Amino acid sequence: MAKKSQSRSRKKRKQRKPNVPVYSVPREEAETAASEATVAPPPAAVTQTSSPAAAPQTTIDWAQEYPYFMSDMKRLGIVVLLMVVLLLALNFVFIYLL
Repeated sequence: MAKKSQSRSRKKRKQRKPNVPVYSVPREEAETAASEATVAPPPAAVTQTSSPAAAPQTTIDWAQEYPYFMSDMKRLGIVVLLMVVLLLALNFVFIYLL
């Protein structure tokens, strides 16, 4: 029954309007732009006069950039381990004691 109420509120894909701003050109601008439209000549070939300087290769010391990473991973591992132990303990309690 809830499905019927949901299907009524949903619109079909064709009826949906895109969330895109609509820009309409004023009529005068559109007419002048159409009358002044000319074909641009093809762009000239671009030649490179000098080679770009090679970027210096730098090595990143990740341990220095992220000093908190290993401590966060250790803390996360401890939390995961505690949650697994808690689940096993609850499993034991519910199966064998209740």
